[in-house]
Amino acid sequence: MPGNQTPNLTDLATSQPSTDMDDKNLHNILFSEPKEIATCCGTPILAYGYTWVVGAPPQLAPDQPMQAGNKNRVTKLRLKTSSEIKSNRLGVNATRLPHSPAVDYLPLEAIHLIDGDKTTCWCSHSAPNSTVDEPWIRIDLPTETSVSRIVLRKRIPGTVRNVLGSIRLDKGAVEIGTAMPERLEVSMSRDAENWITIFSGAVEGFDQKSDFEFDAMRTTAKQILITGRNLARVENWLFGFSIASVEVYDAKGENVALATHGTGVSVSSTQHCFGQTIEAHRQLWPMTADLGVKSVRVGYHDDPINWHWVERERGKLVIDYKADAAITWLAENGIGVVMALGFGNRLYTQADPVRHLPQLWEWYYENPAPPTTPDALEAWARYVRFMARNFRDRVRCFEVWNEWNSDIYWGGPPSIDAYLAVAKIAIPIIHEEAPGTPVSLGGAACFPWGMSKWTTDDLRETEADSATPVGMFLAAIRELGKEVDAIQWHPAYQPHPSKLTGYSADVRALMNYCRDHLFRGEFIASEWTFGASYPPPTPPNWWGNFVCSEIQKAKYVAQMTVRHASLGVTSIFCEQWHDTYPLDLSLMRRTVFSDPQSRQQPQAAYYVMRNLATALDSTEPGDFAYEIASTASAIEHYGLCREGERAIAVWQPGLASDYCDGVEADVSVAGEWDAVAFDCLNGSMCPLIVRWTGNRTTISGLFVKDYPLLVQLTPKPI
Repeated sequence: MPGNQTPNLTDLATSQPSTDMDDKNLHNILFSEPKEIATCCGTPILAYGYTWVVGAPPQLAPDQPMQAGNKNRVTKLRLKTSSEIKSNRLGVNATRLPHSPAVDYLPLEAIHLIDGDKTTCWCSHSAPNSTVDEPWIRIDLPTETSVSRIVLRKRIPGTVRNVLGSIRLDKGAVEIGTAMPERLEVSMSRDAENWITIFSGAVEGFDQKSDFEFDAMRTTAKQILITGRNLARVENWLFGFSIASVEVYDAKGENVALATHGTGVSVSSTQHCFGQTIEAHRQLWPMTADLGVKSVRVGYHDDPINWHWVERERGKLVIDYKADAAITWLAENGIGVVMALGFGNRLYTQADPVRHLPQLWEWYYENPAPPTTPDALEAWARYVRFMARNFRDRVRCFEVWNEWNSDIYWGGPPSIDAYLAVAKIAIPIIHEEAPGTPVSLGGAACFPWGMSKWTTDDLRETEADSATPVGMFLAAIRELGKEVDAIQWHPAYQPHPSKLTGYSADVRALMNYCRDHLFRGEFIASEWTFGASYPPPTPPNWWGNFVCSEIQKAKYVAQMTVRHASLGVTSIFCEQWHDTYPLDLSLMRRTVFSDPQSRQQPQAAYYVMRNLATALDSTEPGDFAYEIASTASAIEHYGLCREGERAIAVWQPGLASDYCDGVEADVSVAGEWDAVAFDCLNGSMCPLIVRWTGNRTTISGLFVKDYPLLVQLTPKPI
């Protein structure tokens, strides 16, 4: 692994010298293998660490007939892993790459409560509202002590806060370290069993004062327990308990709660933000193969492969060995890697390269500016060349930056000219160093909604305004379309389903626009999501306030996945697993807001996407005629083809419900075909009753529900 950090024995937890290991042995050690831990009704349950996945399609909804009068036997789909699937257009964004401690960054750990530094702090895990969670802090003194008072202090705010191009505080939110709950309970114990409460109630000046003192009345104690209630809104991750320090003073006036006294601290939870934890990556990374996707996108947000992590010293470029091994693992499991190269590096784009907000993650709370000077652009070129050379045999597509038309990911006010300069440097270098590997425009933080209905004047007006995200997106297509092999967009986060009514027509209009400007490559919807948050996040939220249930989310995910596949668009969901963002971004269920062994278990959407990954194996958009007759007000439908076979996907668009009986529809297609219906919610298959008349096949009484039903057609045996 040239240019990589050499793993040491402590990191690998093995007695075998790291120099004797090839890549395969390395990633077998770095990532835990799933194991069968239980069975349910004869179905194996696989354990990925402490996350449990049913080994066959679970029954997410009661069995309902797929066709009127059909009594044929219903069977379950045999699932395939990613390596067994030849191709599909399904993908996920990775929740930051696995990484070693060298590039780990956990600034809000509980130890800061007793480190004696008022500029550092702790923050509890984010909660969707102010009352759903009651975070606690426990201080364990090394010996029983006569305690005179307990003092809680907020963090001293830094001198720099509103960094240009970085994420802003939510409306009504406070900075980390300054989020004192409205109510507290403070208790003390000598044996951790019998507790004396010295304070319980409203905290005077919780939103204005910096220091809070509680009289302990010289109570002898070994443990102190502090519980917060009615939490404050913090940063951009909704609600939490976040302060700088807990001080415990003895009868002599000495703070005995310092770590240097041997005192310990534990908390109910900690906010780990987007970086996640090393252990979670070790356990959950292999789940990607179980999901059956053929694309994984990396590098789009604060990844160890981003420029600011790869080059932390001028001229010294190093790829973290765990991240490198993770890319190898994906490639060996038949999963194509879409690798975003990007983001600024303060070594070249900031006169003072020192960070001013070390209590927060660099990306995207203190974003470095993008490269614009000759020196910075030259360094950017070196980084791109280094990455392309290192990963050329393991990456299926390189992406130039992510959301470059958004200030948050550009690192400053977006500029089409500045992005074009960055892209025009990167594209030829990648083509030179990784010949044959596609290059993509950076995922655009927008989609041209309504484009299918634009007049000529509408288009000209949009093109002329290169200061808007869509205007910049179209400008990049016009300038670079013929130079790149893929174009990406991010359609929506938590959209109201009614917004998607014209989405397919708009995608086709965008495709035609790209082709008119000599683009001939792949289309990728590389970030989109629906969330089923329990409880729903408290408004206002930047993504809007549309709320859906877990089953409704699964249905919307299925609709969007099939819609993209039928349009020939690679569909990358954001993200496979994630438990810290206020919006439910992932396919995993967040069960609690504390830190147990795992708070993430598969949602219904996980199983539905896994079903579709197998069902859509080797399918391509199908251009063939068929007819659908129904009394339904609207039916969305698409054709697909696969090696002499055909399929028709049908569903009722719009708002879904947890339970849907469906409406009857008749499907007619030229030729004589046998037909099988596939229910993607339950992973169930049922042979359909068909009628052949005059070289035409008719399927009557098909029940069309509010999620995709695939009618799979195979030639009638002669």
